[in-house]
Amino acid sequence: MMRKVGIASFVGIMGTALLLRYTIVPDEEKMLKSLGPETRAEYERNKEQRRQQHEKIMAQMMESAKSDQPIWKSAAPSGSKS
Repeated sequence: MMRKVGIASFVGIMGTALLLRYTIVPDEEKMLKSLGPETRAEYERNKEQRRQQHEKIMAQMMESAKSDQPIWKSAAPSGSKS
């Protein structure tokens, strides 16, 4: 009996969370439509720069994953003395 109550509680909580996420959090397209023209233009100008930065970070993470060292040692910023 307690197992059924636990499962029902879990499903209820997760269902509520998913419902709230899909009704409250806007997707990227809706968010862009709500921005002003200047902000939208700035977003579009910086999009490629953000993509390149993301790719650089992902490459660092993949390289760090191959190492046996902790991430804070193997992925030190290039200007760092560590």
